Amino acid sequence: MFVERLLNKFGVLPYLRRRWRDDQQRSGEKVEARFDRHMATVATRLEKLDSLPRAPADTGERLEALEQSLRALSRKANRLEAALRFNAEHRERRYGSHVFDEPCVATHVAVAIDRAPLDTDPMAHLVVDGLLPRETYDALLDAIPPAELFSDKDDRKQNFKLHAADAAPEWTMTALSFMEDVIIPRMIVPGLLQKFDAHVRATYEKKYGATRGSHVAALPHLATAGRLMLRRPGYHLEPHLDPDRVVVTCLIYFARPGDDESYGTSFYRIDGDPVIDRRNTFFPRNEGYSCDLVKTAPFRPNTAVAFVNAGGAHGAGIPTSAPAGTERYAYQFYVSPEPGALAAVIPSAVGSVE
Repeated sequence: MFVERLLNKFGVLPYLRRRWRDDQQRSGEKVEARFDRHMATVATRLEKLDSLPRAPADTGERLEALEQSLRALSRKANRLEAALRFNAEHRERRYGSHVFDEPCVATHVAVAIDRAPLDTDPMAHLVVDGLLPRETYDALLDAIPPAELFSDKDDRKQNFKLHAADAAPEWTMTALSFMEDVIIPRMIVPGLLQKFDAHVRATYEKKYGATRGSHVAALPHLATAGRLMLRRPGYHLEPHLDPDRVVVTCLIYFARPGDDESYGTSFYRIDGDPVIDRRNTFFPRNEGYSCDLVKTAPFRPNTAVAFVNAGGAHGAGIPTSAPAGTERYAYQFYVSPEPGALAAVIPSAVGSVE
């Protein structure tokens, strides 16, 4: 309080606040300008659509193409509007720099992964409680973008990919960039590879033989196919194994207060040991194998679920009977060998998973 009064007395604090608000306003104005440009484009396209002759049959394809373009522009305008609204709602929220302090977060993540018990039934897996410092988790939870910014092909199953987004709020970009560029590659991936070392090595040796498998296990591994997932009632994913290139799968739960814990990740024991060319996602039941439920990792705040992609299957779902408005948010990524390095050891290896 003394420091704050002193800064006020000399006019430093008001000056800093003005600068911060100016920066926020300029950022908001950029989004507003993009929104206005897209709305102007939509209006122009509408005018062109109205001016086209309706009678000639050869204009049908042109009309359809223009209408599709117009719908795409309208969706993009809606996403920009949602991003602008999100920015306005978050303009006065503040998080201290410590929430994204790399050494502090790294220490916490390392301890959380190290203390998580390793279970091997039906496959090697971890349930990591308290993955992140609480304030870091809250900051990331607060950065989840509006639903309008997620893919719109299937209302029950939507994804948001930061690197592919045509619109994203400022805080979403800041927070998710730190998670994708720092937390996952520098903290979680090394921690999981160390924890699963013996099981990853055994998986590769079974697949490629002792010598080459040992070489693959020693290769650099990367996080791939990262996406923030939004799931709603009616979503169902049968027990499956991820593509063969994936050695570890990880989900970071972004559960909110009041979310149902039963909507977690389920693990299944497969009756048999399928030997297949698993270039894509493999569903054992489609090939005649039975899958028996072993456990479901609860969908709890600030929890990560990670597992070796071999031996057992996993699945998830939200029943249609779930309360209206139910939403489940989680971030998923895969851990795979660096493609070029893997190709040097295993020339026939499948391409990268994205």
